[in-house]
Amino acid sequence: MIDINNMSSKTAVQEQYKNTDNLKLRKSLHEKYSVNKTGFQKWMFEQYPFREKMKVLELGSGRGELWNYYFENSILRSYEMNITLSDFSDGMVEYLRKHYLGMGISVRKIDILDIPFEKDTFDLIIANSMLYHVKDIDSAISEVKRVLKKSGLFYCATFGMNGMTQYLYHALDELGIPYNHESNISFTLQNGMQLLKKQFDKVERFDYEDALAIDNIEDYLEYIYSMASLQGLDPQKYDILFHYFDSRKVNGYLHVPKEYGMFVSGNA
Repeated sequence: MIDINNMSSKTAVQEQYKNTDNLKLRKSLHEKYSVNKTGFQKWMFEQYPFREKMKVLELGSGRGELWNYYFENSILRSYEMNITLSDFSDGMVEYLRKHYLGMGISVRKIDILDIPFEKDTFDLIIANSMLYHVKDIDSAISEVKRVLKKSGLFYCATFGMNGMTQYLYHALDELGIPYNHESNISFTLQNGMQLLKKQFDKVERFDYEDALAIDNIEDYLEYIYSMASLQGLDPQKYDILFHYFDSRKVNGYLHVPKEYGMFVSGNA
């Protein structure tokens, strides 16, 4: 049985993100087939309230692609902000250190459950598409709050349960491919507000409207087989999955719903 919800297994996530290959593959699908051409990362970056001299921490930076927009903006670079990128994967940290060498950005290996900074350190903390990997989500959010200044803001992006994941669930159900229906996804658009309000006085949610329109089903299947939660999917099911999704094209495109958004948290 495939444990499609095994997204908060630390061992599984570390294995999946030991290098940048799988992450790059999944992001390429969104870049190639997303209907909203703004791009989720650019949309997120445009929301951040950057200002001069502020201290910024990003948790789960991955390949650090979010910061391409920073280096493209001469005004932001003139703010002389103190920026720390981090990940708990050795492979990602090594990549970040090489990529940002000599560019004025700090890189640290950090587990969100044990952030190695004093309390009230950062003006802005960012955690995008990573909180659903965390098993003890309450402790993680508490640790973020600890190192965030009283006037600081926490920006975290995630997915909802009415998007790509549910679409895939439905396909596996129809095809009779077994998987674990027990959900242990710790942080989504559906429960994020409630979880964040345990720690923060003010929480707002912002949604990013988008979908995928895919003409090459092979790209979608490559994405599916790269997912940490689908490790163990029988390669012999490839043709079955291909014909299932290919038969659902409309005017040459498979339309896959997406549900993504961002929470902004702070104290009154």
